Amino acid sequence: MKAGRKKFGELLVDAKVIDELQLAYALSLQKETRQRLGQVLIDLGYAAEQQIVEALSIQLSLHVFRGEKIQANDALKDLIPKDLALKKGVLPVCVEDRKLYLAMTNPLDFQTINEISFMTGRTSVVPLVAGESALLESIDKFYGSAENVMDVLQELQDTDYIEYVQEAPEDEKDSRELFSGSDDPPIVKLVTRILSSAIRSRASDIHIEPREKDVRVRYRVDGSLREALTFPTQIKNHVISRIKILANLNITKKRTPQDGSACLKVEGSSIDLRVSVLPSIHGEKIVIRVLSRDMGSKRLEDLGLPEYAHGSLMRLLSQPQGMLLVTGPTGSGKTTTLYSILNRIRSDSENIVTIEDPVEYKIENLTQVMVNESVGLTFANALRSILRQDPDIIMVGEIRDLETAEIAVRSALTGHLVLSTLHTNDTVSTIARLTDMGLPPYFISSALSGVLAQRLLRKICENCKTTAEPAAGAGKGLFEGIKQFYRGEGCPVCYNTGYYGQIGVYEYLEIGPAMKMLISESRHEDAMFETARHGGLKTLMDGAVSKVAEGITTPQEVLSKIPLPRTGSQSHFTSL
Repeated sequence: MKAGRKKFGELLVDAKVIDELQLAYALSLQKETRQRLGQVLIDLGYAAEQQIVEALSIQLSLHVFRGEKIQANDALKDLIPKDLALKKGVLPVCVEDRKLYLAMTNPLDFQTINEISFMTGRTSVVPLVAGESALLESIDKFYGSAENVMDVLQELQDTDYIEYVQEAPEDEKDSRELFSGSDDPPIVKLVTRILSSAIRSRASDIHIEPREKDVRVRYRVDGSLREALTFPTQIKNHVISRIKILANLNITKKRTPQDGSACLKVEGSSIDLRVSVLPSIHGEKIVIRVLSRDMGSKRLEDLGLPEYAHGSLMRLLSQPQGMLLVTGPTGSGKTTTLYSILNRIRSDSENIVTIEDPVEYKIENLTQVMVNESVGLTFANALRSILRQDPDIIMVGEIRDLETAEIAVRSALTGHLVLSTLHTNDTVSTIARLTDMGLPPYFISSALSGVLAQRLLRKICENCKTTAEPAAGAGKGLFEGIKQFYRGEGCPVCYNTGYYGQIGVYEYLEIGPAMKMLISESRHEDAMFETARHGGLKTLMDGAVSKVAEGITTPQEVLSKIPLPRTGSQSHFTSL
């Protein structure tokens, strides 16, 4: 290095691109990651790629490659194959007087310069400073590619309406805006467009999945995954780093799972993101849960509960003690139901405390506790502490083990109303599940007041809805008595799936005296089911079949989401 030449970081500080504290933090990360300082600053969001390139060109007294003056001819392409250009981060620009001008993301990589000089027979190789995204774009254009990430960016819609905010620690009430506008680096734009497109598509989850030759992005819309786009694997690490930064995760940890969160402002509405990072053989896979805070304030009346279930449920919720369990698989809407119940029953005269993993929606006038097993704050430990907080109503996000189940049941027996969830197929099997966990039957019969099982079914798209004939033998008589069936043909509105939106179907079991007696006697669940059926139980299948009769969904959707009726208790639409 020439005497008097400033260090790279000092140039950026002098240009007010970063400050001294940001430089110090970036240098400490650089020692851990062994990445170039410029890349660390980009990954942290402290500097734009073009700012790094300009500063590097000043420090090294080199010209900046801006994508112009490329001699697009086969002779130049033959000098350096595309796979080598991608691997080394280089691009031949032109040959003048036996000098090969070479765009490089790392112009100090003298080993690569020497290798290319020997391979091409050019005694003089002149490096040009290039940003990685600009170089990748130029490589795609120069060599030809159907997977041009910049084309992907252009095809996606504008995102000027979206901004990221990072929620500050408790002692810092202000928030820091991380992104706003459209003049930021391409990696930032790509991540923002992935998120904004997911929100506009009504996605509940975003899957970013590294594969051998590219990275696939899929959205879960109305419960089903669909591919949204792919981008080159060369920018995979930058995309992952950007998401980690937004979710307050450690960008240096790549071999262990991580969980974090972020917040978006979308046209004035707040969107919470739950980010999960999992190492895989092709790199880190990211799944982002998209949570609209509006869902946390959904009214109980808007869930679509049957009238009989709604009335019985309200009677249960008016009691000073007891236990309500909401059951179903992941993605069946259990959390939304619980939050709707909490919104309905909260009041200034009640002390309501929740234990969640994580806290998905924030509700005013509730004490919400987030499980943190790394410091010993489990569901069971948190529940013990909550009982010393004089609660009236307790919501336990999920009963996962016997210890939590025992404390929850004892709470319901000692003057508290307890709400929680379980993963079971239907209402009656919930009782068997509690028994299998090790709870004594007399405990269950004394504490349990009601069970609400639920599922979400995709609704037929109204834009392309048409009449349909039932598939031969579909449902083995489940849909007898239905005169007309419908389906969606597929259109741009529903992304050619034929479905748009979801609707809930429910099965509510009130634990009355007869059922409590059967539970205490440890009777088989088939006997419990028959007793419940005689008492007027409407099963999940009953509710689902009625949705088919109303033209809301299809038999195929019902059969794929709803468990088949128990043997000897098959329901028919004609019996509803």
